[in-house]
Amino acid sequence: MTIETETADLADRWFAEITAVDLLPLAVADARAWLAGLAAELLRAVRGDSCQPEVGYDVGARLAYGQVASGEALGRTVALLGRHLAQPYGSPARSLPNERIMDLLGELVRGHTESLRERARDGQAALRRADRGALVRAERERRISQSRLNAIVNGAALGVLVVDRAGRILEASDVALDILGLSTHRPPVSWPLHEIVHPADREIVARLWQEARHGRSRGECRILRPDGTPMWVVMTLSTTQAGAGAGGWFGVATLEDITERHRLQEEVRFHARHDPLTGLANRAAFLDRLETAFREAGPSARIGLCFLDIDRFKMINEGFGYEAGDQLLVEVARRLDRVVAAPGSVPTVARMGGDEFVILVPDSAGLDEITAIARRCLAALRDPIRVDERDLPITCSIGVVEMAVADTRPGDLVAAADASLTWAKRGGKNQWTAFDPDRGTREATRGLLSRSMSPGLARGEFSLAYQPIVDLRDATMAGAEALLRWDHPHLGPTRPGEFIDLAEDSGFIVELGQWVLERACEVARDWPAHMFVSVNLSGRQLREPGLVKVVERILARTGLPAQRLQLELTESVLMDSGGRQVGALHELNALGVRIVIDDFGTGWSNFAYLSTMPVRGLKLAGLFVAKLGKGTEPSRDDHLVEAIVEFARKLRLSVTAEGIETSEQAAALRAFGADLGQGHLFGEPVSAGEFAATTLPRACAAS
Repeated sequence: MTIETETADLADRWFAEITAVDLLPLAVADARAWLAGLAAELLRAVRGDSCQPEVGYDVGARLAYGQVASGEALGRTVALLGRHLAQPYGSPARSLPNERIMDLLGELVRGHTESLRERARDGQAALRRADRGALVRAERERRISQSRLNAIVNGAALGVLVVDRAGRILEASDVALDILGLSTHRPPVSWPLHEIVHPADREIVARLWQEARHGRSRGECRILRPDGTPMWVVMTLSTTQAGAGAGGWFGVATLEDITERHRLQEEVRFHARHDPLTGLANRAAFLDRLETAFREAGPSARIGLCFLDIDRFKMINEGFGYEAGDQLLVEVARRLDRVVAAPGSVPTVARMGGDEFVILVPDSAGLDEITAIARRCLAALRDPIRVDERDLPITCSIGVVEMAVADTRPGDLVAAADASLTWAKRGGKNQWTAFDPDRGTREATRGLLSRSMSPGLARGEFSLAYQPIVDLRDATMAGAEALLRWDHPHLGPTRPGEFIDLAEDSGFIVELGQWVLERACEVARDWPAHMFVSVNLSGRQLREPGLVKVVERILARTGLPAQRLQLELTESVLMDSGGRQVGALHELNALGVRIVIDDFGTGWSNFAYLSTMPVRGLKLAGLFVAKLGKGTEPSRDDHLVEAIVEFARKLRLSVTAEGIETSEQAAALRAFGADLGQGHLFGEPVSAGEFAATTLPRACAAS
């Protein structure tokens, strides 16, 4: 819609509103053209880059001088313009700020009011020059003018108060009386304006009153009704000269009732900072209070946290339904709130989400205070919770942390509480556990390792070292074990024992194990044909459905014969293997791959698996080897190792002894009949390049 079409349409509706209650001293076409011009001025004034409310004042004055004088006509005008200006306009659609509309219409009412007063003053001056008959007519005109003014004030869409220079109320519109709660009371004539204002907001109104003497002012404040109910309003104050015979000047206050808007804003603010289910502070509110506690803390201040998690809450949700779970959470929140509600106590209890709660204790007196709160929480949840005619037993785990504010940061404090909560749950639940910085450092290191394994493999941080495995009968090299190494960019050389279990837990061991197997087979392909490479295989890898095909593909790609590949598995992995895993081992054995048991004798041995598994050999753990050959007479350890070797021989299994460091140990093992040996005596683990350059040539020369 063009601006011309819009103003013409608005002028037609405006003309209909005015002529329904008043007469215009113009022909219809002229009246509509006049109103269209006024409408265009108003639209330009309010929709421009900056609002020009003074245009509204000018239009109001021109309406008054154009004989639009009745209060009802002005009320209809204000209502029509208010509706029209509130509608979106333009493309793309935009909406005017409510403040612009109020400013424009407020000035329109003020311009109209002041123009009528000016006309009334002119009438009073004419009285002094007229005869008695003219005096009567002028008095009647003045009364009519005053009646019109009263009708205008009462017909306006906003509440209007007229105030004298001393701040006393002279007139109040019906809308203003409704806002003030005085529609059934005596109008507040001569009341001081500040007496209807909430005491806490009187300074605001006093400031607005001072500013209004130099122009228009606006602000939000609360009005007090007779029953004490506060009503939020936007008060716009303006002043105007009333002439020497009318007390100098007076003020006009327009009131817009925004009580509902404030209520909704408060509701939104409340829900933004409170958990809708329990009514406790939510995560955002807790973090805000935590930041405030740190910001306002003194140099020696301490702070504490209890991080609480309901034990086995998932079972309650799944067993009794989510509604029962919600009822339980509400009762838990009530009990925890009661724990921290002791006189003189300042902790904050908040729901972090799910079944997690946190208690913040600023200005902590020490760890004893925080652990005392944790014990009270455990006690508060000791009794079952009644839900749907059932008594549900409940326990919780609590992580406790207490630190000097100067020694930590908000995020680190929460992380420490979360870590100690994890420890409490791992330790058996239904208990509290205090944060241990040393343990926290170890856990943080493990977390760093866990997160950086996959990127580390991509960046080439992993490598393999090779340790010789020799034939104990003639000291010739039979093969080598591929041992994984990780040169971490921040932690430096990292032993497999520090990260292999993390790789198992995350499943990354499958990808890492394939890399190890492929790299080891590539290197071993170039060794002498009689040498094999031994690679560790984890339980997670054995459970992988495509393991056999992966091994086949790697052997085919690298060209290493299957007979030269040895896979080492621990006893616990073999004993935990099900039918599918046993089948995979048989398939690998059928390919020609050797399967041996690593660290034999250190697990919970059940020799029955030796008759069903395709095992070709045993690797004797180094702790047995370390005790060999230390006395002049054979010890129990010597007899034990001798028995294991004899046992393996009866089952036609080869025996490889690990951890050989002395020639005496090697001699004892040779005498017992062990087949292969591995350890520092025969060579340290070295890189593939060093192994090929030095270890292999020495081995070949020796053979």
